[in-house]
Amino acid sequence: MLTEDYIIRMIRDMGKMLARVLGSDGLEPEETIEEWAERSSGDSLFLKELYDLCDRGEINRAENLLFEQLDFSDSTTLPIVLGFYQHLNGFSDKELEMGNYSREEIFEGLTDCAEQYGIDPQLMNAFCP
Repeated sequence: MLTEDYIIRMIRDMGKMLARVLGSDGLEPEETIEEWAERSSGDSLFLKELYDLCDRGEINRAENLLFEQLDFSDSTTLPIVLGFYQHLNGFSDKELEMGNYSREEIFEGLTDCAEQYGIDPQLMNAFCP
């Protein structure tokens, strides 16, 4: 349980760091990444679609859709990425496993997205467990 809590915190902190690096300073101190994403996402229907797929256990399909449809050349799409991975981060390890997914894949997905936004992968490696 302590290991799971640590990893969950690391993923949350990784998301906050990405928001700062990409200049998304709209994240309020008391606000969760998921709340911020829902508030600031220009495409909240897309984010809701991703959430719904994840909640039905279709996590890999949702992640594929994220990478297929998101414009990574536009940093204003970051709330969708962070909201998606934060939503997954709220799942238990068992729920992730039932969706054929893992907490490590959340790290990998965030790292892949960061690279798509042009962030040096070495910066992301500082967060890897």
